[in-house]
Amino acid sequence: MKAPFQPEALHTLIGRQFVLDGERYTAIEILNEPLALVAQKNQLDPHYQYDAYGRARSQVHTSTLTIPVLAADGTSLHADFLRISSWISS
Repeated sequence: MKAPFQPEALHTLIGRQFVLDGERYTAIEILNEPLALVAQKNQLDPHYQYDAYGRARSQVHTSTLTIPVLAADGTSLHADFLRISSWISS
């Protein structure tokens, strides 16, 4: 079974933003087995992780989503991946 594209090309999507079901996400990782796109939901109010002294040390992103790329047949795109309505230029 051959994918309709080169899976390596998906790595160019990392860092790009897209819209899915009216929400904005950023692609953060590509998983190889099974082929999937991991995305982080963009939030206007980020959560912060604090150190022992109460200082903000890092942002904590609590909402991630894994979107399968290929359907069960291994040749067509998964319905969830096709629900991405638009890619936003970086």
